[in-house]
Amino acid sequence: AIQPLIIGDSEKALGISKKLFDQGFYVSAIRAPTVPKGTERLRITLSANHTQSQIEQLLVQIKNALQ
Repeated sequence: AIQPLIIGDSEKALGISKKLFDQGFYVSAIRAPTVPKGTERLRITLSANHTQSQIEQLLVQIKNALQ
């Protein structure tokens, strides 16, 4: 399942994506013109192969990256 997380800023989305990558999570930054300006987002792709622990770790890292 693909879950978007609207960030609303291209540079911020890129920065968060890089921080997550550095922590071992591949979360794409989707930016204008792919999406309308002001709706830039992270694209989180989850599958049945992800464990509960992996998802919880991702959520912690997203929270940290947003601060």
